[in-house]
Amino acid sequence: MFRPHVKATALAIVEYLLGFVALALFAFLAFGLGPATDDGFVHAFKVSGLVAAAELAFLFGRVKPANRLVLGANIWLIAGAAAAYLELWWWLRLYQQFGEASLFASMLIVGLASTWLSPSGFVAKLGPSNEVRRASLLLLASVLVALVIAVYFRGDVKYAAVLPVIALSWLNRLLRLRLSGMA
Repeated sequence: MFRPHVKATALAIVEYLLGFVALALFAFLAFGLGPATDDGFVHAFKVSGLVAAAELAFLFGRVKPANRLVLGANIWLIAGAAAAYLELWWWLRLYQQFGEASLFASMLIVGLASTWLSPSGFVAKLGPSNEVRRASLLLLASVLVALVIAVYFRGDVKYAAVLPVIALSWLNRLLRLRLSGMA
């Protein structure tokens, strides 16, 4: 019915669009409906954590490696949702204490693990191992910068989370494209 390249392109577009849907939903529910409240955060985690779990199921069902930034963000959301459903208020207080930096800490953990344990690294792209490692280390350093920015701008969602996530997403795409050109 569809040619293989058309199907692959369509799946790539869907994957890209779905990438940060759960995180965007969290931001909307937590901050877009009025002043942020503790109850709003709990609700935002409960709803977006379920969407994050569905996103992960979709991403892991794919043959190519999942976007590690999305993986880190979704793990952060799922952990927040689990804490909300299980009423682990101490965990949510940790998230609150660290603010937006807790999101980047989750991405950093995923990045460290995938850089050292996966042949596709943090950039989630197969290529020459030294180039994958170099690109992954650059992305790791960028996540560290985003974490510092999140600490500095704590409480200002636009500068502490939204813009750094967008910048990281575009950097990851550029690094992946660069690795594609080497294959």
